[in-house]
Amino acid sequence: MNFMQLRERQPKFPVTVKTGEGVVELIWNKIEYADGYRVFASPVGKNHFVGVINVKGTTAVMKKRANGVPMQYKVKAFRIADGPDNFFGESEIVIACPLETPHRLTAIVGSDGICTLSWRYNSQCDGFKIYADSNESGKYSFVCYSGKNSCRLDSFTKSGKVSFVVRSFIMTGHMEKLGVSSAPAEAVLPKSKGAKAVQFDHSMIRKTAGDYNARRFAGKDGRLCNDHHKCTVMIGGDITVSAEMQKNAAKGMPVFDEAFSSLGGIFGSFDFSVAMLDTDINDKKAYTFEDSRVINCPSTIADAVCKSGIDALAVNAGLLQRAPQSLEKYPLTVITENDCTQGGEKFSIVNINNINVGFISATVNKDISQYVSQLRKAGAEYIFFFCSWNERHTPAVKPKWRNQAVKAAESGADIIIGNGLNAIAEYDVIECADGRRVPVAYSLGSLIPADPATRFEKIGALLCVRLKRDTATGKVNTDLCGYIPYAFKDYGTEHRAVLLSDDNARYFGLSVYDTLKKQVATALGSKIELARYAEKPEQQSFALLGSALISELFKDDNDVETDRSHLFISQLTMNGAHCDVDEKYFRDGVVPLYYNLSKGYDEYLAENKADALITDLYYAVSTPVYRLGDSLYSGGKAFIQSRFYEENKSRLKRLDIKDEAVWKPLLDKFIDSVTAVYDREKIILVRITDPKLYYVNGRYVRSTDRSCNFRLLLDMENYFIRRVSPKVIDISRFYPGVINKRGRSYAVCRDEHFRNNISLIAKSIRSGKKANYVNSLAYDPEIWLTEVAENFDIIKAGKADSFFFGTNNAVDYFISRLSRDFICAEFKDILRLKTSEIVTFNEIRACYDFGRNAVLKRVYNGICAIRKGDIANADIDEIIRLGLYAQSDLAKTLESFYNKNGIIRNCVLSTKDLSFYLKCARLWMAGTDKDAVAQLARRYYEKHRPVILDVFGRADGGDISELADGTVKGSVISGYSALTVCSEKPADIDLSYIDDKSAVFTELTRSYFANAHGDWLLVDFSDIVKPIYRHRSAYVASIDELCCSMAYRAFMTDDEVFEPFKENADSKFIEKAISDFARTVKAKYGKNIILRKTYLPLNRLDITGRIRPFDDTEFISEKENLIIRAEEIFVKCTDCYTIDYESRYLPVCADKNADISERMLESDFYKEAAAAVDRIISGTSKKTVSNVDIVGYLERCERIRKDNPDMSAELSREIFGGASEIFMTE
Repeated sequence: MNFMQLRERQPKFPVTVKTGEGVVELIWNKIEYADGYRVFASPVGKNHFVGVINVKGTTAVMKKRANGVPMQYKVKAFRIADGPDNFFGESEIVIACPLETPHRLTAIVGSDGICTLSWRYNSQCDGFKIYADSNESGKYSFVCYSGKNSCRLDSFTKSGKVSFVVRSFIMTGHMEKLGVSSAPAEAVLPKSKGAKAVQFDHSMIRKTAGDYNARRFAGKDGRLCNDHHKCTVMIGGDITVSAEMQKNAAKGMPVFDEAFSSLGGIFGSFDFSVAMLDTDINDKKAYTFEDSRVINCPSTIADAVCKSGIDALAVNAGLLQRAPQSLEKYPLTVITENDCTQGGEKFSIVNINNINVGFISATVNKDISQYVSQLRKAGAEYIFFFCSWNERHTPAVKPKWRNQAVKAAESGADIIIGNGLNAIAEYDVIECADGRRVPVAYSLGSLIPADPATRFEKIGALLCVRLKRDTATGKVNTDLCGYIPYAFKDYGTEHRAVLLSDDNARYFGLSVYDTLKKQVATALGSKIELARYAEKPEQQSFALLGSALISELFKDDNDVETDRSHLFISQLTMNGAHCDVDEKYFRDGVVPLYYNLSKGYDEYLAENKADALITDLYYAVSTPVYRLGDSLYSGGKAFIQSRFYEENKSRLKRLDIKDEAVWKPLLDKFIDSVTAVYDREKIILVRITDPKLYYVNGRYVRSTDRSCNFRLLLDMENYFIRRVSPKVIDISRFYPGVINKRGRSYAVCRDEHFRNNISLIAKSIRSGKKANYVNSLAYDPEIWLTEVAENFDIIKAGKADSFFFGTNNAVDYFISRLSRDFICAEFKDILRLKTSEIVTFNEIRACYDFGRNAVLKRVYNGICAIRKGDIANADIDEIIRLGLYAQSDLAKTLESFYNKNGIIRNCVLSTKDLSFYLKCARLWMAGTDKDAVAQLARRYYEKHRPVILDVFGRADGGDISELADGTVKGSVISGYSALTVCSEKPADIDLSYIDDKSAVFTELTRSYFANAHGDWLLVDFSDIVKPIYRHRSAYVASIDELCCSMAYRAFMTDDEVFEPFKENADSKFIEKAISDFARTVKAKYGKNIILRKTYLPLNRLDITGRIRPFDDTEFISEKENLIIRAEEIFVKCTDCYTIDYESRYLPVCADKNADISERMLESDFYKEAAAAVDRIISGTSKKTVSNVDIVGYLERCERIRKDNPDMSAELSREIFGGASEIFMTE
């Protein structure tokens, strides 16, 4: 017989699978004419079959297969005469998964008589099944599932000598694949004693029903009716409730409400919602946490069900006890057998949008044909059957369940939903003899779970069913079946279902989120698809008035209508009689310009009222006001560029709005207009403050908004509040600004987090349902934490901790010591801590429960231990392992330990090698040969000791020390003039007027350098241009805050002041002051001094990279000459090292009037300077370092040239110096 004939006649043959630990065995019957067989393998779900082994016989044994990894196999027969790869017979595809055998099973009986099993298992699996032999027959019966390597058998009731075995399993193709049984472990269990009569405390359980808005169905003509919605039905999983959650509920905690809240308002968005009650409700008996043998829950679960929007509960028929009677007082439909009960009254049919729906709840062994017949006679057009399988925790569908589902479908059920398993299982569709296609969801998982035994209990799905009447036949059919996936997130000791939507991805982390979605899809199978869900929010409308901040609100919110016609118009100019506008002026196309020119805001407001009005007064303060005749106009950009302004420029008169007599009457007119139309509760004022911290190009910079008089703005806001009593949103101080594309700092330019927070608060104010987490005077914690997580490294680099984190808030302190990755990974639990309103460490320790998040708890304990100096605490190791920012605090704590105990004198540590120093410290504390440990630590420290670099001069010198590899940042003495360092102290100034931690106190007491100082000093003379006060024989520099201090006002207002860079300055004083300063620092640091040369350029780079001139260039040459002279004297006196890089780089600042000491330079400068510091300290550098890395410098020049294509030849020479010929643009 030839090859083609063999191939055509050979059908697919069956293969039997056997597995062992790391072994897969395939067995099949002999194929006629075959000389041999080849086995192919592929990952499950893919068609990537690769040859594994060739065999001559009908058995293939494959060893060293990965345990816990299911693979698809198939066998092909071949004849040698036909050549390679010519197969004439092929087997069916089978799935095999070798599983490790559980090892070292032990059974230990505790003092309470309960047996606990534990075993070892190192491979992957979906869970374990535990079996027991209680009569020494050698036959083991199933006991329970376990999801971990141990199991406490609370519900096992057998006594005497019992033998246990454990088998691992994995789900493949909706079937359980079991591994080999472990070696048995025996235990002698005592007889269970009779239950004692126990008085349970259920006093905290609310016994009466509340007021609910969720009641959507009422009795009418023997039916429950609601004909106001489309016919969509949502089915939720089992409500089981863990013992821990019951315990908290019995204490009066709203744990059930919180469990449903994490799912949002999804149930109420469907026309009829059903969940499955898998527990009894009887407050007169013990709850599960009080007696593990019973399944009973506090009745407050029903209160939470009502609030969630669920309309009906299908009671597990196997647990039908007191639950129906307990639920009578709630507006819930209780489904039992073939009846629907509400308020004690029975109904057969639920009418949903004129579709008559019947419900049945029964066990797997019940014949429901009689129930179906009764419902059909009552008029049911569609029947839901809730089936209890009388088993728990298994995700595998048993053959008898499939058979029963087919019988139920043939009996007339239109959809079947299984319950009681608590684990998600397969979704199938049954083809009936009459042509109907009946969906079967064998289990949807749990809505509120007990403690999960396998990973299939940590995920679930909501079933969305849409019913549709066929207009031709009048029959009701299943139009759509889809699912919405969810997974459980641990909240302390509780588990809450969170929808697996894109918005919630960050709660899990993207990789875990994707994995969970795939797990739900795999568990349900390919016969059902995702349902698209979006909760429909309430439609709202807002009138927006004010600045750019207000203009950005609700821009991408399709559920909010906004009136933006009067944006960018000062509230001081809105009112006035309407006047017609010549079309030529309106052709400019700017709508606010039209209303700025035409006035008539009162008339417009009366005809165009929104739900609420949102305004700020920033634009009213920062925008000029012009008068022409009796009309006032806002002098914004659109107005200044308009034809109207051009034609009337000479007649327009600018008003001085700083005068209270001018702005108050104008603001009164605006207030009278809006309060005549809007209720005060619907007027929202957004307060604006200058954050003084702005985000730009991936960093935070200090800057100020110079376009607004914030004192005047505060006065206007306070006046508006006194007159109107509006809702005030005052969260501006919690969010940094954003420097715009033109490099300007405006307090109203903020990021999306700030705008989202305002929008959230405004919508809650408008709806009148202000949520607990919404506070118009505080930020939203979730939005705030999102911003902190996104920018955590930037916050640290920009030293902006004080802006984002409260100084006296323990939770903020804790968060500020974490890391970006850790916050993202533990976002939900950190957010829960943030929203707990706990502010002290004692409150966290006494009241807060970290639950099952052991890592977060260890990190918190570690940070607290570092804060207290308790370095023996083992949880500190978690800080080092995770690389958190708290390592810096640990370094300081270890420094203090080594210094205090005299182990290492003047110890300074970086975050490197902390594990070593921590181990040494613990050994020393434990008394383990202290001398040997101290000697070991000293030797290691001498070899790896970091160099401490102090800074005198500009604060950005600290950035150089942080970037240098071989240094740690020491003291940064910034803002002081070298001319006054060695001057005598002003003796007659009473220091009691001054805070001893202030810069003014330091200047007056000359306490610049601490007793303990660093190894090296980095100096610059940027601050010697500051004015100097001559106070009798002493000199005091005009440092920041001096003129505002009490000391100045009390003792120095009559003192002579001079500017040292001017010609009339005392040159002898300057020379002596610099010489004295040089001798002082040389006495402290010796030859370890580095001078950073300072240059004062005429130009700067704005935030966008464009070259801009400085405005404040007066006396620039005089200032530069003073600095050069001081540097020459200093070098001569100290013979110091010199870094001469600054002339090659430009300042980067948005402020065209920035002081010398406030200017940051290009980032390349700091990298080059840090490298130069490393070379100097290592002894491999010349005295003067001026040569930069040429490749990096050319790249920098090219970058500037691209950002400034129109640069002149003269400017090119100034900016690029010797490289100007390469980059010349003219």
